[in-house]
Amino acid sequence: MSDGVTRPIEDRDFAEWHGGCRHALVWLIDVDVPAVREAVADARARLDGLLYPRYDRVPHVTVAFSGLAPEPGATPADILYGEAELAADLGRLEALAAEPFTLRIEGWDTFTTSPHLSVVGLDHLLPLHEALTAQRACGADVYVPHVTVGLYGVEVALSEVKARMAGWSAPPIDVDVTELVLARYDTADILGPLTPIHRITLMHAP
Repeated sequence: MSDGVTRPIEDRDFAEWHGGCRHALVWLIDVDVPAVREAVADARARLDGLLYPRYDRVPHVTVAFSGLAPEPGATPADILYGEAELAADLGRLEALAAEPFTLRIEGWDTFTTSPHLSVVGLDHLLPLHEALTAQRACGADVYVPHVTVGLYGVEVALSEVKARMAGWSAPPIDVDVTELVLARYDTADILGPLTPIHRITLMHAP
């Protein structure tokens, strides 16, 4: 965790970003199991008053942000993710032939925008992330797999966050991963729920 301050979320419709595209798409891993939900709830309780009250997404690990679903007449500032892009990603996933694996969720850390539970398993996740970001420019961004606890609603020193979390750590939680999920969310509600629209089953090699 770096020094500095938190960056509060703006709960609004970022029309300048989506330009009229109603949905954004993201590849993720569902880790919505009781132990993870309990750890997220415990962390939220410790950070009560610092987090934006609403966060409508179940625990998940983002593998890759895909882009915006095309809309006639839309003028988005971000890349589009339509049928051709999905087909290309599915081809890369098939070539990768990823098998089921286990993620370990434990501890905690924070970005300036959000606290999160840490995820162990980059050796499994990174090939998936790289395959699913091959068609978009990711710049120098470093992929940090995590489970978001919530988004900050106020600006405070990160040292205050650390003080609130002192003495607490999510216990090691192993989650078996057998599928990837492509989900969408409403661009007018960046805190809103994720709706699965496509699933890829991970299979052991014959």
